[in-house]
Amino acid sequence: MIDIHSHFIPGIDDGAPDLETALRGLKKVQDAGVTDLFLTPHFIPGEYNNDKAKIRQECLSLQQAAREKGITINLYCGVELYLTDTAASKFDFADYRLGESDYLLVETALNGFPVNLLDILFQIVRKGYKPILAHPERYVNIIEDISLAEDLLYRNVYLQANAGSFLGEFGNTICKTAWELFHRGYLHFIASDDHCASENYNLKILQDKLLENYPEDQIKMLTHTNSLKVLQNEKIDFFNPSIRPIKRTNNSERLIQRIRSLFHNE
Repeated sequence: MIDIHSHFIPGIDDGAPDLETALRGLKKVQDAGVTDLFLTPHFIPGEYNNDKAKIRQECLSLQQAAREKGITINLYCGVELYLTDTAASKFDFADYRLGESDYLLVETALNGFPVNLLDILFQIVRKGYKPILAHPERYVNIIEDISLAEDLLYRNVYLQANAGSFLGEFGNTICKTAWELFHRGYLHFIASDDHCASENYNLKILQDKLLENYPEDQIKMLTHTNSLKVLQNEKIDFFNPSIRPIKRTNNSERLIQRIRSLFHNE
């Protein structure tokens, strides 16, 4: 797995409060099978003013501390950039990229999009960057009108759902929306958005659950393949087929199929 959304840098936002908690969290993630992790602290003007230089320094410090503890997971600098109605004019988007890619992880107000959000996203795309909207299932606009998610795909915006949303961590409505986005094939990534608040790693829990019921290649695309393309700054398709459960045959169905095959062979 490759996780593109996390809050492990200590003391920089509402994620890990201290180094000990951060290292414990990184060990948890590594033990779950994650090889590469993007550190994406919030940038929210007036609340978390984490500039590029500060994030890079904190990322390097955490990487060094992790190595000293025998934690070898690869860490990459990123930001979860909060978009406001003035974002297009205020930010140099080059400062907020995921690693060395042209991809940007962005979010906005959960209780209502800025009226000019589509224009902001257009400006990001026009400048050559690739916006990934974090946790679309949590925005009231998309909850009330799922077709807005599809509209974003047509506008060259990628969608990253939170694993915890599928597991009910944010309530039934958000859970239902996450599963609908998933089944419709609107998602490009599932990530943890881990804030070091739990000993459990929800991305691993969800991936195991999905692999029991859905095609492996489609689940791998959401938890590894597309994330690897971010690392390598490769293009990701905007549109994917809908995702349906694997039809598993029970013992009675298998017996009927065997009888039918015998008659067919005769």
